[in-house]
Parts: sequence; structure tokens; C-alpha cells
Amino acid sequence: MKDKLRTLIGLEVKENEPLKNHTTFKIGGPAKFFVEVQSKDELFKSLKAARELNLKYLILGGGSNVLVSDDGFDGLVIKLNNNEIEIKGSQVTVFAGNNLKNTINQAMKENLGGLEFAANIPGTVGGAVRGNAGAYGKGVGDYVEQVEVIVLGEKEVSLKVLTKDDCEFDYRESLFKKNENWIISEVVLVLESKSQEDIQKEQESIDADWKKRCGSQPYDTPSAGCTFKNIIYTDELLKYKDWETHGKVPAGRFIEEADLKGKKIGGAMVSEKHSNFIVNFDNATADDVVQLISFVKTRVRDEFGVQLQEEVQYIGF
Repeated sequence: MKDKLRTLIGLEVKENEPLKNHTTFKIGGPAKFFVEVQSKDELFKSLKAARELNLKYLILGGGSNVLVSDDGFDGLVIKLNNNEIEIKGSQVTVFAGNNLKNTINQAMKENLGGLEFAANIPGTVGGAVRGNAGAYGKGVGDYVEQVEVIVLGEKEVSLKVLTKDDCEFDYRESLFKKNENWIISEVVLVLESKSQEDIQKEQESIDADWKKRCGSQPYDTPSAGCTFKNIIYTDELLKYKDWETHGKVPAGRFIEEADLKGKKIGGAMVSEKHSNFIVNFDNATADDVVQLISFVKTRVRDEFGVQLQEEVQYIGF
């Protein structure tokens, strides 16, 4: 099977590659097969090969926001890596696997801005488009001109080009979340003409605000990012109305009020810096994390009647 994959894709394919080496959590068993790609053509060939050989596939970008099973992934993991971008006038054409911050920085060198608000959001361009990532009232989708997707049909793999309107961007939403067989391969952005000096000033202002709001996050310990989604504010939460923030109550506040900061199971711990982060402080297993997530959800539900929902994506379970 490995040789067949190598022939179909035209790239080196690894077997039993530890996925803990490719996630920010530093947790996860082996991928049955693993390939790294850095172009839309390589991504297309990899997905087509997986379909022809009847293999499950997983697209892995920066490796944040995921928890991989201790058993790993029984299929082909396709790791997206950075590649060069093409800039013509105000248009920026970029491979979906490119790091978002690197893309913003390269555009800045060509006096193109607008995405400064997103420079501190981790992940890839494709991931940011799929989730319409944003901050400060803006979304990445605002700057999209078109998106090329790889469509995995029942019998064939094809390409499709969508306009901005086709993508159905909304608050942290897009068409791609509703179509799991549509894989973003390339994005064309249209940015704003700005001097590097103005871009840097705006970025410095955003960085300062970001540090003020998020400086307590446990950057020094492996994690997947925020573990739980914030809670939509309802009348049932009136007794916590002093917690209201733009219509949502931070999940971390319930966890902190439940006195769960520092709670440990195995090598996993609720961060003492930010209660909505579960961190891998001592060679945690995925099972440690799952047990701790379950414990936190049960405690918060029992004390506040609130059902927390995971933001982290489970893989291989």
C-alpha cells in the first residue's frame, strides 16, 4: 500500500508517523500513512490516491485545535506545509496550507494590508477561510475574491472555483463547514494598498491589545488552544450577567468558578493561567485529556446547569 501511495502521489510516504510530532498538544498515536504536501497539485494527487485506494484521509494544517487518539489515525494523513505566494497588484494567490501570519507578513512587504486583525490567529489560510476566522469585527472572508476547492465525489475527484458570494461567509461560518468533501486548495485574496509604516502601526496596536486580553494564555506549555466554546448568553444565565461579553459568557469563567484551575488527571491539567486551556504538562495521553474534559463538563453542569461543548476536534477516536 505504501508503494502504491508513493507512485500515485509522487512524494515520499511515511508509515506509522507519530502525530504527536505534528500537533500543538504534542499528543497522538501514529498515522498509518503520512505525506507532506506544499502545493495544490500535490494535495489533489494525495486526495485522489486516498479515494482510489479506499483510505480514510485527514487534512492536517498547523496542528492546533485537535486532539489525536493514542491509537493514532488509521488512514492517510496529509500535512499541509508552507509554499511561496503569488502577488499581482492587490491580488494575493496562496496555497491553502500556507501559514496565515506568514502570508500577512509577505503581503505587507508588498505594501498590502487589511488582514492585520488576523495576524495573531494561529493556523493556515485554508483553515482561516473555512472558519471565516476573525477579530475586531472583521473576518478573513471579507478579503476573499475566490476559492478553489477539491471536490471528492463518489466516483471522481474534481476541481471547483467559487466566488466570494458562493462561499456563504457568516460569523465564523462558511459553505465549507457544510460540505466536508470540499477541500480548500487555493485562495485568492484582494488586499488594501497601505504603506508598511501604517501596517506596522496598526499591527503594533493590535498586538498590544491582544497581549492585554490574551496575555494569560499558557503559551509555554503544549495545548490545543481553547478547549471549550464560549456560552451564548441567555435569560437562564441572568445570575451571571456581570460575566456577559458581547452576548457570550467565556467558558473559562464557569470552569474557574467551579474551582477547577490546576485540576489534573494523569499528565493533563486545567491551566492555572487560563482555565479554558487544558495543557499537556507531563507527557499526557489523549485518554488523560478526554477524562479531564469529561470531569470538567460534569462539574460545570452539576454546579451551573451549563453544558460545555468542546472546541477541540477529536481525531481517530
